[in-house]
Amino acid sequence: MELRLAGEQDYIQLAELKWLHGEEDDMDYGENNLAGADKNLFTEEFVGFLQEHKEYLIFAASDGEIVASAMFVYRIPKVPKPNGKARYIAYLTNVYTRKEYRNQGIGTELLSYIKGYLTEQKCELLFVWPSEKSRNWYERSGFSPENEIFECVLGSE
Repeated sequence: MELRLAGEQDYIQLAELKWLHGEEDDMDYGENNLAGADKNLFTEEFVGFLQEHKEYLIFAASDGEIVASAMFVYRIPKVPKPNGKARYIAYLTNVYTRKEYRNQGIGTELLSYIKGYLTEQKCELLFVWPSEKSRNWYERSGFSPENEIFECVLGSE
């Protein structure tokens, strides 16, 4: 398994992973991610989004040509402090592993790789909004629910 930053050659597979994730959320949580959606139009939109939004770091675990797992990281720059220790914080989102690659430690390895990468880049904090199903995995991976975040919803999706 190769752990790496994803590139444009992976965008179609990343769109497929997002589609599969939507299917699972529809089944597991009763969401409507795919209601009325066209897979081809979605893929085109998703690839265009990735081409336009280079601020996302996309990490992949690949098995040959297959992207088995992917995780997106959005870096938020911090205003510089006199001590200059941390440059940014980061938001982990769109974490997904193909069903046939689950329970093999691949996601855990990829997350560990990401944490090392971000640490080297002087990231102060990595945060995530986990689903109920994934909370325990994040806690085992070093995340803590102790910091309460205040949120202000500005619109509906």
